[in-house]
Amino acid sequence: MSIIQYLRNLDISTEKWDACIRDSEPSLIYAYSWYLDEVCDQWDGLVLNDYEAVMPLPFTKFLGIRIGLQPLFAQQLGIFSRELIDPTIIDAFLNSIPAKFRWVRYQLNYRNKEVQFPTRSNFVLDLIQPYELLQKNYSSNLKRNLKKSVNSSCVLLEGIDFPSMLELIEFHAQQKNTGITGKSKSKLSQLMNILTNKGVLMSVGLYSPMNHLCATALFLKDRERIYYLVGAMDDTGRDYYGLGRIMDYVIEKHSGQAYTLDFEGSEIPGIARFMRQFGPQNSPYPVYLRKGFGLFNSLMTRKLGD
Repeated sequence: MSIIQYLRNLDISTEKWDACIRDSEPSLIYAYSWYLDEVCDQWDGLVLNDYEAVMPLPFTKFLGIRIGLQPLFAQQLGIFSRELIDPTIIDAFLNSIPAKFRWVRYQLNYRNKEVQFPTRSNFVLDLIQPYELLQKNYSSNLKRNLKKSVNSSCVLLEGIDFPSMLELIEFHAQQKNTGITGKSKSKLSQLMNILTNKGVLMSVGLYSPMNHLCATALFLKDRERIYYLVGAMDDTGRDYYGLGRIMDYVIEKHSGQAYTLDFEGSEIPGIARFMRQFGPQNSPYPVYLRKGFGLFNSLMTRKLGD
């Protein structure tokens, strides 16, 4: 008999939880207990039997009421299982989310396929092929811009110092209204330190001919996946096609290896066009929404736009 339990954070065995995530397909870095501890305000979990499958339940409180919301810097969560997940298991987990979660909006992972839920685009690129073959799938516009950037005397470096990166990320956020300000910037800074200590952070920057950091990007890297976490550039970086150059660098460095580059998006047309230039595949993920009732529903709709 299968039993799905709701466990408070303190009652979760992080050792068993992380072992389930490690052995799951997909095994996404976002769902490890240590990562959830950093990006979530709070989180509990649903557990099938003896951690045969798990589902993190990140939450925050609004007007004193518990709401389930996807944390920043964790694109996909949902159900993770050692066995193949079918719609029956997905429904069982979603129906087990306690009623005290008055409003829920979770981005499930790409293996949690539920046809009745809306989906969002996520572009991924298999890097197993040699760089020369991967490059053949680049758009002509991308090839032209990369050539111009390479000939510009700009320099690419790894291991960028955090203060310089955060300064550029904050500037980019203000210009593009990406939402990374205040509390989220502080959370990102703390996350960067944890990721460095775990050995899973890769930072890359492009320096202009005047030795000015004009573009930067953060990537997560686990056993089989490289995640584009956040990127930023200023006007000079745009002139030198900074983020495109950084992406190309990461692709070339890891080409011919069993990695997947996860672009983490996007539904925003301009960003999606940028990502498509590299020849990726779309691997959409479902979004689960359970609304509240009455006045609270109206307040949440105004707050979150759903």
